[in-house]
Amino acid sequence: MELKEIFEVAFAILASLGGAALLLAAFSSWLGNLWAKRMLQNERAKHQESLESVKRELNLLLQKDVTRHHDKLATYKDIIHFICEILRELEAVGLGTKAQVSQSVKDNFSLLRNKAYGYITLVSNQDVMDKYNDLIDYLLPIMFEGRTGEWVEMRIKADAMLNAMRKDLGINEGEVVYRGNL
Repeated sequence: MELKEIFEVAFAILASLGGAALLLAAFSSWLGNLWAKRMLQNERAKHQESLESVKRELNLLLQKDVTRHHDKLATYKDIIHFICEILRELEAVGLGTKAQVSQSVKDNFSLLRNKAYGYITLVSNQDVMDKYNDLIDYLLPIMFEGRTGEWVEMRIKADAMLNAMRKDLGINEGEVVYRGNL
């Protein structure tokens, strides 16, 4: 065998190995890209599933928060209605249009003040409870012991309770105060 033939055979072997290496490199690159795409799809699916789970939890929390807000609002409306009835009765006695607070109003006051206490306990915070108790503690001796009360003091205590309720409801535009002359 001549030197020329030896080089030709050697180049043929190297060329065939090089071609196979080139094919092997191209196949490896294609297979690597395919695996990477599949792994990326799997990761995207996992992240999408996690995102959907977080969205469901967030919607559940939002619904609970909205329901709680509506419960508070309904409770506060009932309490305000009850307090207005009592203040109306005390105003009538104070103005002399009634001689005294009727027994039915006293009975209603006893029932509703305890009911309101329970409702506030269920839906509200300590500040609202404190302001409610302050107003009720002021009204109790007026209702049952015949003590006199000051309309201004009643209004101040009622406004404090209303402002605590407003704050608890997230109404943060400042406090509401009476600016009239009476």
